[in-house]
Amino acid sequence: MINGRSVMGVILARGGSKRVPRKNLREYRGKPLIQWAIEEGKKSAYIDYLAVSTDDKEIASVAQGLGCYVINRPTELATDTATSEDALRHALSEEPYDWVVLLQPTSPNRTAEDIDACIETAQMGNGCISTLRGEPNGAVYVVTAEWIADHDFSYPGLFKYGMDASRSLDIDNEEDFLK
Repeated sequence: MINGRSVMGVILARGGSKRVPRKNLREYRGKPLIQWAIEEGKKSAYIDYLAVSTDDKEIASVAQGLGCYVINRPTELATDTATSEDALRHALSEEPYDWVVLLQPTSPNRTAEDIDACIETAQMGNGCISTLRGEPNGAVYVVTAEWIADHDFSYPGLFKYGMDASRSLDIDNEEDFLK
């Protein structure tokens, strides 16, 4: 909770990945990618409810084993063409909160401090996106439920929170697991 408003953290982890099969369960430095996101999300001072949104039973089982809630995502929201915004809208329809924080499992070096700083920065308006040198790095997205109902993350007007390169890794291919 921040400023009297509730905060839900959502980790989007679908089962399918064409470039890196089973990517969200693949180990990076000894832990599955989703575990990094769950552990840091749980450390946040502001996240009231942390859930993994998935269409995959194995991912759901791992998430639950790590003490995380699971939101069962419909298959039409787990395709290559489905948007993160649509998956977040679905999560909010299942669990209504004032703020929603997207934590992608492919950003394992993001910290709870990054999450909280982004949430704090978001309080100046409708939301905040984490960046590396001004460009979105995929680590943290924070928006109000009202805002995400009608916009996507490319819409202007969200504040930016700068992160350094060491915490901005975005795992997208096999080579990224070696970084």
